[in-house]
Amino acid sequence: MSSHQRLAEIHIAQARSRALRLFAFTSSVFPGEWSNQWIETIVPDLVEFAFHARKVNEFCGLMDHPFASIDVKLVSISSGDPGKWETSYRNALNALMHMRSFTVGNAHSDHRRIFLASEANLITLYIRVSTDKFPSATISIFGLVNCFLNEVLPQVRIRYPSFAF
Repeated sequence: MSSHQRLAEIHIAQARSRALRLFAFTSSVFPGEWSNQWIETIVPDLVEFAFHARKVNEFCGLMDHPFASIDVKLVSISSGDPGKWETSYRNALNALMHMRSFTVGNAHSDHRRIFLASEANLITLYIRVSTDKFPSATISIFGLVNCFLNEVLPQVRIRYPSFAF
């Protein structure tokens, strides 16, 4: 096995692990009182995911692959939509790698109230990113990891059937 293949496999495994964690976080309802701890858990996973996913694109020759739009959300935002939703998987990864400031966006999960005594039942939807190189963007976290799990990984399997992941 070449070192190139092994590095690619390491990045794939790390990105997939973070993608699955992020999917779990963005499809779970949490009480508003946990917001700070919730965000402190999501952001490092998101940064690590972006790094490894971008390396997968580089190692596997997917930098210019036309992936589907990532502006997919699990729930609709009824009010306070931040706008400027990023549609490009590649641009979203680049924005996350170059971010200088961010805001994690949650929505009220009134359709799935679980914590009845809580101030709010929330679900994490997006990260709003400002960078040093790109315009500000709103990135659907679910859309980003959905693209990786359902489009990037199948492309890697097609191109590199000998990769173990």
